[in-house]
Amino acid sequence: MKTVAEYIKAKREEKELSARELAKTAGITGEHIRYIESGQRKTPSFDIVMKILKALHVDLQEFLQETGYLPVNVEPASLKKMRQIPIISWVTAGRWDAVSDNFPPGDADEWTESDVKGKNVFALRIKGDSMEPEFREGDVVIVNPHVEAKPGDYVIVKNDEEEATFKQLKKFGDTLVLHPLNSRYEDIELKKSVKYRIVGKVVKKEKRY
Repeated sequence: MKTVAEYIKAKREEKELSARELAKTAGITGEHIRYIESGQRKTPSFDIVMKILKALHVDLQEFLQETGYLPVNVEPASLKKMRQIPIISWVTAGRWDAVSDNFPPGDADEWTESDVKGKNVFALRIKGDSMEPEFREGDVVIVNPHVEAKPGDYVIVKNDEEEATFKQLKKFGDTLVLHPLNSRYEDIELKKSVKYRIVGKVVKKEKRY
């Protein structure tokens, strides 16, 4: 098991950051970083640790597992049980059937860990910039096909050509539209004459590192 000092120094060097660069991003002094990494301060405050982890873009659960860190005067939160979620392609999403069986190992394009529960839950890696700035290309979203989507929710929708798209569902009067967050794109009206189906509701965005 690593000490807090060893963990922070290893992560900083792994990302090829100087103590000064890390300190600037974390909003603390370079001397503070060097003081922590030297081991002179064996129990950094929880607030400082969180700033450093955020600046390093590392996961809190990983940090706790590798260091056994227990902050002073802070009650440790219970870690949620993680599970493997399949990241599928947009083509697969377009063909998704809500009653499909769960993906057996090897059938998904790739996998991600998440604490989201639910039958047939899957993930998609965002393509394009139509949902910026909230969702950027490369971000991973978790989708639950069994949760009812309401206006205001983010949804995955497929059209009659089995193509999937990611938008925000909105309602104006009796009209439903698919709303892109990026103002460069226009709303898509869901007319009654147009065949479409909501594949699932986006229930979480996983952080990208």
